[in-house]
Amino acid sequence: MNTNQKIRRIGGIVVLLILCGMLLPVFCKNSRAAEVTHYYVYLDDARYEVTKDEYARIYGSQSDTDVLVSILREILGERMPASFSVVSGEVTTENSDSTYDNSDFLIENGRLISYRGSDTTVTVPNTVTVVSSLAFYNNSKVKKIILPSSVTTVEKYAFAKCSSLRVISFPKETVTLTDNILYDCGKILNFAAPKLSKAYSYAEKKGIAVTTTNKIKFVSSHIYLLAGDTDTIPLLNCINTVTYKSKKKSVVSVTKSGKIRAKKKGTTTIQASSSGKKYQYKVTVYGKAVGKRVNQIIKSVIKKDMTNYQKVQAVHNWMIRNVKYDYYSLKRGYVPSVSHTAKGALLKKVAVCDGYSHAFQMVMRKLKIPCRFVTGSSGSVGHAWNMVKLSGKWYHIDVTFDDPIINGTNTNKKPYYTYFLKSSSVMKKTHHFNASKYPKCNSKKYD
Repeated sequence: MNTNQKIRRIGGIVVLLILCGMLLPVFCKNSRAAEVTHYYVYLDDARYEVTKDEYARIYGSQSDTDVLVSILREILGERMPASFSVVSGEVTTENSDSTYDNSDFLIENGRLISYRGSDTTVTVPNTVTVVSSLAFYNNSKVKKIILPSSVTTVEKYAFAKCSSLRVISFPKETVTLTDNILYDCGKILNFAAPKLSKAYSYAEKKGIAVTTTNKIKFVSSHIYLLAGDTDTIPLLNCINTVTYKSKKKSVVSVTKSGKIRAKKKGTTTIQASSSGKKYQYKVTVYGKAVGKRVNQIIKSVIKKDMTNYQKVQAVHNWMIRNVKYDYYSLKRGYVPSVSHTAKGALLKKVAVCDGYSHAFQMVMRKLKIPCRFVTGSSGSVGHAWNMVKLSGKWYHIDVTFDDPIINGTNTNKKPYYTYFLKSSSVMKKTHHFNASKYPKCNSKKYD
């Protein structure tokens, strides 16, 4: 167990700072030294582990309330609550009851409390059942983490601020992942996890590439593009430097980072080299036409064993990741006519609601999934969306609203499911339409 040391107050008194009605007591350090030291910040009763340097910055800013809050916001990011009353500091040390593994892992009763090593690939000991919150916090060295089958839970912010982390391997189907385990992990490449596992599902929901093997390979062996398209195909499970080349640069070019650009109709191969081994995938480029885009979408995201539900989801997600809402034209007060069409969504990849909806309907028809184009309004503004029929039941689906404008920008690529296969009772809360003109959407299966 940890031995929590008492907080020593400067001059034996507590200095109170006032900000928006909140009282902030000063931070103080522990006077005892230990082999392993942890630094914590408390916002009310919520505890956050920080580094020694971060703790020193917070401690040193106690005389200036504005600076203190600014530093807290910088260090804690989205973890920082919207409001709190008291801020305090604490330093803890581990006693002889703690268990160490090669001096890098602090493990207590099956919980991995902290990893303090500097390896690029870290294999967690099989004595660990829980990877606790902030266990790998702020480790800039680790690139791959391999979890043992003994792990059942990965807690919130377990890998927060691991700036070099690219791959996490999950061998067990039942491991539970809480939200935000990858907070501020900007280089995450993929998960390796069993097909039906919670980790596999977690990765899909977060838009993280996922594979069922630890083998290094491209996410796809054959991709399809239209002339003018760009894409980056990840080399899964690879944590080392990769170099790329195209066999036919006139058809597809590739940058040092692996980004490809389709130049003209044709087929070529992209080769990658890493640690003396070679990998490759094929690229087929179609001419630029709406019908060709529909075929390209289907070849790219539709698999033979998919259910109609999965097909609808795959097309929904493709559009959100590839089409931008024409927000800036709307702000200027003039939306070009092409943005209201399937051509705008599928070729220019910029559209407003009816462009999204026409494009979605076109792909559904190619897949022979019944789909309707719906017109109405939302918030007193004209709006368009779709209905689809699955297993004899009709559902609403609003791809536009599932591709929201975030912080004033239209660059969102994360699929939302707020308006995915909803009943009319749900949609009527935000959408208005003449129900008599359309099929009844009474099923609440996906509400």
